[in-house]
Amino acid sequence: MNRTKEKLLQILRRNFDQTVTRICNRLQKIRPSHYEIIDFERHQEREEEFLNLICNALEKDDLDSLKKYMAELANIRHNEGYTLEEVQKALDAIEEELWQTISRSGEPCEEIVAMLHEMNRLMVCMRNQFAVSYAAKQVDVQKRMARLKERFFIYRHDRKDLESQNRE
Repeated sequence: MNRTKEKLLQILRRNFDQTVTRICNRLQKIRPSHYEIIDFERHQEREEEFLNLICNALEKDDLDSLKKYMAELANIRHNEGYTLEEVQKALDAIEEELWQTISRSGEPCEEIVAMLHEMNRLMVCMRNQFAVSYAAKQVDVQKRMARLKERFFIYRHDRKDLESQNRE
């Protein structure tokens, strides 16, 4: 692991609980959204898992686990009725809080910039995977709806044919 990732990991772990709390507070202020109605304890569970995932990805230099998680999360949030915009706002809030945690670390400016760059790289990867997976899920739903409409049209059309034959 390179020095930047090592320092970033140390800062995130050292400030883990406070960062999770601040992220949760931010998420509950996103209005209107599903995030504002989730109780704080549920937010904590989610954000602890999310931050642990980021820490593990840094430690193991493993973007694949992040991508897999975000693909699964996209499916879950889509099924729960979250909009893409809503989740993107949440990711923005999380990234802002992570950046503030890094900026407050007291490290030299050059190191902070390098850590912010690394965090940005991770967040872009996660955002992109989420958006691609969410969009794929949305396209799948639209295709299924189109097939259902087509089947309903055929059903109605056949029923009208039957009704007109019965009148004759």
